[in-house]
Amino acid sequence: MTTTRPPAHPASPVVAIDVDGVLNPANPGRAETLGYRPHRYNGPAPDGRHVTGTVWLNPDHGPWLRELAEHAQPVWCTSWNHLAAAWIAPRLGLPTTWPHVPVHAGGIRFGHQNKLSPLYAWVARRPLAVLDDEFGGKDPTTADQRTADGAPTLLHPVDPHDGLRRADIDTVLTWLRRL
Repeated sequence: MTTTRPPAHPASPVVAIDVDGVLNPANPGRAETLGYRPHRYNGPAPDGRHVTGTVWLNPDHGPWLRELAEHAQPVWCTSWNHLAAAWIAPRLGLPTTWPHVPVHAGGIRFGHQNKLSPLYAWVARRPLAVLDDEFGGKDPTTADQRTADGAPTLLHPVDPHDGLRRADIDTVLTWLRRL
């Protein structure tokens, strides 16, 4: 389990990656036509209960995320926590060494995505792009304030029914190149 602090270089950007709704779409009926393949999961849920089910993953996502990793430090920011690196990463051909930001739960509370507060603390003042399918109504204001304070922040919403698409990657790459 890798939860160490980010490297000391304050300017190296971070790309935070969610799993459910981003890498595992919410529309399994359409997933296969979009290039996703089913994987059987049998293990702990975020709340510790044992669960079994199908996780849909797209093999194109591995190369796309490695491309982002050439420009920024990838970090898992998902209720999968360390299981993103241990279970999701190998199925996409990704390194199992990418760190994760420990989060207890996603979802919106008081207009804010619950995962963003621990993520902001983890990245500190580094530039940050977030690939997630769920943001609260107040999150863009917080991201704009971080940017105004010298920590450029991009909250990029991913359509949860289609999951991550090439256009999402291209948007983040364009943003990273402009830093």
